[in-house]
Amino acid sequence: MKNKLIIFFIFLYSFFTSINSWSQENSRRRPADIETFNALLAIQVGIPSKEMKSAIKNNMGDLGFGAGIAFLTNPFSWGYHKRNSPLRIGAEIGYTYYGRFLSDVNINGYRGSYKTSYGILQANGILRLLPATPAPVRPFIEVVAGGNFYLSNTKEDLNAIESALGIQSFDIDSYASASINKGVAIGCNFGKKRRRSDDGLFVLRISYNWGDDIKYVVRNSLIFNGSSLQYTVDRAHVKYVMVQAGIGL
Repeated sequence: MKNKLIIFFIFLYSFFTSINSWSQENSRRRPADIETFNALLAIQVGIPSKEMKSAIKNNMGDLGFGAGIAFLTNPFSWGYHKRNSPLRIGAEIGYTYYGRFLSDVNINGYRGSYKTSYGILQANGILRLLPATPAPVRPFIEVVAGGNFYLSNTKEDLNAIESALGIQSFDIDSYASASINKGVAIGCNFGKKRRRSDDGLFVLRISYNWGDDIKYVVRNSLIFNGSSLQYTVDRAHVKYVMVQAGIGL
């Protein structure tokens, strides 16, 4: 534990030492070298906490897989006197697929199979601090706030023959719920662009997210109540780690 704290404080010292030199560096930068924005296109892996796993329960180790994009801008580049700065503000959006489950339901003597797919869409505002001067290794820290949106869809599950014959499955129902999200993130840009020295080619980002309870469809709870199909909805506390790796623009 002690070694981890030492490494953490060394990281912070190096990070903020780089940030403190941004004003001196700006005086030597040409207008063409001013960095106006950062963007990220990434694949992502969601790692839910123990409290959140009741809403997941899949055959992928309770992990989720998806993709996300983020766009951030340098507010000091908006005006007439443009300059580099350690501050970025922006937003991200992404979707993490957490799996599906099948339900066999008896409807008036006829058995049918139905597939429920589910995942979480995250949409957050981002406040980022990073060294103002582009470098081959460029760490950053972030504060994020926004929302998590649980999305599920239940439809008829067709077998291989039915699919091959072109039979279309029909949707039974969709369910969605939302919760407020808060989080912190650290990451790093690695490398430089070939034609410009603006940003890293490869970006690694890890965020820790927590928020309010989210409502979800309970696994294998689909039943026929005599007139329609229905499912059970429960609550789970949202808390997860998101690991993203992708291309910085």
